[in-house]
Amino acid sequence: MPDPLPPREIKVYYRKSSSLWMTLGITLLLLLMAFLDVSFLAQVENETIDLRFDVRGTRVPKAPVKIVAVDEKSLKEVGQWPWPRATHAQLVRRLKADGVKSVFYDVFFPEPERTQEKMLDQLQASLGSAFKGPSRAVKSLREKMLSDIRKFQDTQNGDKEFGAALRETGNVFLPLVPFTGVEAKEGRTPAFESLHATEARLFGGFTADFFPAETLIVSIPELQANVEDTGGIRYIPDLDGIYRYYPAAFDYQDKLIPHLTLQVARCYLGDKNPIRIHDGQYAELAGRKIPVLSNNFAFINYCGPQGTIPTVSASDVLMNRLPAGSLKDSVVLIGATAAGLFDLRPTPFTHNSPGVEMNANIIANVIDGDFITLAPQYWKLLLIVGMALLMWYLVPRVTPIQGTAVFFVLFAGYVVASCIVFTYFKVVINDVYPCLALLLTFVALTTYKFRTEVRHSRYMKQMFQSMVAPKVVEEILRLPAGIELGGEEKELTVMFSDIRGFTTYSEKHTPRDVVEILNEYLTQMTHLIFQTEGTLDKYIGDAIMAFWGAPAAQGDHAYRACSTALGMVDLLHSVLHPKWELEGKEKLHIGVGLNTGPMVVGFVGSESIKNYTLIGDAVNLGSRLEGTTKEYQVSIIISESTYAQVKADMLCRELDLIKVKGKNEPIRIYELVDHRLKGAGAKEMKVKAFGEGLAHYRAQRFDEAIQCFKNCLDLDPK
Repeated sequence: MPDPLPPREIKVYYRKSSSLWMTLGITLLLLLMAFLDVSFLAQVENETIDLRFDVRGTRVPKAPVKIVAVDEKSLKEVGQWPWPRATHAQLVRRLKADGVKSVFYDVFFPEPERTQEKMLDQLQASLGSAFKGPSRAVKSLREKMLSDIRKFQDTQNGDKEFGAALRETGNVFLPLVPFTGVEAKEGRTPAFESLHATEARLFGGFTADFFPAETLIVSIPELQANVEDTGGIRYIPDLDGIYRYYPAAFDYQDKLIPHLTLQVARCYLGDKNPIRIHDGQYAELAGRKIPVLSNNFAFINYCGPQGTIPTVSASDVLMNRLPAGSLKDSVVLIGATAAGLFDLRPTPFTHNSPGVEMNANIIANVIDGDFITLAPQYWKLLLIVGMALLMWYLVPRVTPIQGTAVFFVLFAGYVVASCIVFTYFKVVINDVYPCLALLLTFVALTTYKFRTEVRHSRYMKQMFQSMVAPKVVEEILRLPAGIELGGEEKELTVMFSDIRGFTTYSEKHTPRDVVEILNEYLTQMTHLIFQTEGTLDKYIGDAIMAFWGAPAAQGDHAYRACSTALGMVDLLHSVLHPKWELEGKEKLHIGVGLNTGPMVVGFVGSESIKNYTLIGDAVNLGSRLEGTTKEYQVSIIISESTYAQVKADMLCRELDLIKVKGKNEPIRIYELVDHRLKGAGAKEMKVKAFGEGLAHYRAQRFDEAIQCFKNCLDLDPK
């Protein structure tokens, strides 16, 4: 059995409809993930926000917010932590005396002070054991000394002294710590009225939409009763442990307790109204609207790393070492910054920032009205769709290398744009999902394009490798827009060649001899066509149809066609005729017709079988010129349009004006004699003499015409 034919490559094109469906699939997937708020991608988005903080850099707040730090210096000079409540009383009085407007205490006092009480109890026990005896004098002395100790104990109550200081200053805020879930056992459940907190007002929504507080850590009543106001200071870190948001309020016993930082800012700004919270939109105080997320958490717009907020040591305040009035009209936050006190938390700027710095940043944000806004959800959705469609539009219009460059430019440009929007407009636009839309669409469509182009290249190579030279095939594959398979009009040069008297030759020879000589002839002629990078259209029996200028564009297509025709005639006479003569074979003669003009080139045929060919009047004229060579007994005839393009390089002899079927105007035809440089001399003189004779003939100067034609015969008797 004969070997089976190799399978033909299936035509595959980059279909916009297929790529659009792929793009829509990626878009819908990302929209679904955005709707579900995939935690991993949300975490990546948070990290991009940290990057935007780094790009923006440090921003010094205008608000008069300062930190009085319980730092290493204070611990060394004042004593180990916790300090006696009397020391705290001294501290708030010193701050009040210096003109501080509000004091935020980032310290908890949930239990009564025990240090002095234990010391006095021990002293009382020691005196009781030292003064023993039955005598009345000893007994009287012991009772008097115990009475004096009790009076001294009453006067040295640190909680009372601190409470009195809070009442005198009237500008101190103490925190509440809310707990929920398994942590709830660490707190208590005091009545809301005992907290002395200004409840927030809710507009729209429910208190259940806020962070739940089942229990609280509250300062002891002696202190809590004397605060200016109170609020919660609970923070919830993201999955990576970094603190980026804070709850605007807490739901405790169906009442909303605002975040303490907002309470401090409200009082500092002179707003005596409760904080107004519009569920999932914003919290309002003193004419400022603080944007909140759907869960009523707000962004912390960090000013910078630790130290950005002005900080002084608590020991300097206690020992009156600060310049007078240096803290006047400011908001002071008292909190621990010493590493050993374990109040260090990671922020976008640093991994070890004191918790008091977070509170200071929030208060500065509110006083300055400097808030970060999260772009609306529909922005994210629109950006996903827009980025995906943008890549869908661009990928098929550029090469893979250009597409990669475009992708990186768009990706980097989007990231830069998001940083600019964050820095100058304080708006967070989503980075992850739009960039994922860019990436996934680019990868999917580029892969699809690459695979289709590889298969299409194989198909085109298979289609053209038997029609054009390998070099032309490679040029076709490099064309950025490929070739128009459905047909396009181009100016081309077509060639028809035919063996004269081949029917008679076939009748006189065996089929084997006919096929043998025909194959040899066609092989040699096709080789010449490929040498000039022409396209072999088809073999029509013994005839050859070829053209130049497509599928790869050739500005000199007419010259290439003429060179090929001359080469075919020369090869026939100088190579094949001597060979056939030696082999005892009959010689063959050919006629060649060339025409240049507009032709439609493309794939023509049925759905299953198509040929890359030419159609049009200019093609038909080329075929008729080939037939005309028999009448004028010349080998090659070219049309006037072809002559116009090659007359500077080719030696041509005008033959006549002929009437062609389908044309009203006569067509001027020329014999293609030779290359102009090769034909210089006798051929050129013959062409010149013939041209002069033709001119005399048309002017009806017949004697002069006859003389010119005789001169032609003298130059070339044949």
